[in-house]
Amino acid sequence: FFMFPKADFPPLTIDQLKNTIKDRFDSTVVLFNNEVVGFANFYEVRESQYCAIGNVIVSPCFRNRGVGTFLINAMEDIGKKKYNVSELHLSCFDANTSGLLLYTKLGYKPYEIEKYINKENEVSALIELKKVL
Repeated sequence: FFMFPKADFPPLTIDQLKNTIKDRFDSTVVLFNNEVVGFANFYEVRESQYCAIGNVIVSPCFRNRGVGTFLINAMEDIGKKKYNVSELHLSCFDANTSGLLLYTKLGYKPYEIEKYINKENEVSALIELKKVL
C-alpha cells in the first residue's frame, strides 16, 4: 500500500504497474545478482525547480542494508543532473515508520500533512517532505 496507494490490492498486477510507469519519469531499479531489490520514480518534474519521488519500494530482504539510501541518492542525482532541480519532494504515510526514519535521516524535512482517505474509507496522514539539494 505505501508505495502505490491508488492500486487495487491484493494483488498488485503487472498491468497496474505498466499503466503507472508510463505516466511517470525515470523509473529506476536497484539490482542485486540480476534481481530487482529496489524501485522508485518521479511522479512530477518541474525542470529547474523540483522533482517529486514516488513508488519507492525496497524488497523486505534488503531493507536496512543501504538499498533505500542508495536508491534515494540515485534519484537525487537524476534530479540534479537531468532536470537541474534544487529540491526533491516525496510523500510518506504516517504508518510507514521505516520510510519516515530513512527520509529524515537523509535530510528530508516535513512541510505539510494531508488527510488521506483510502478505498476502505480509512483515514491516514500523508506527510509531505522535501530536501533542498
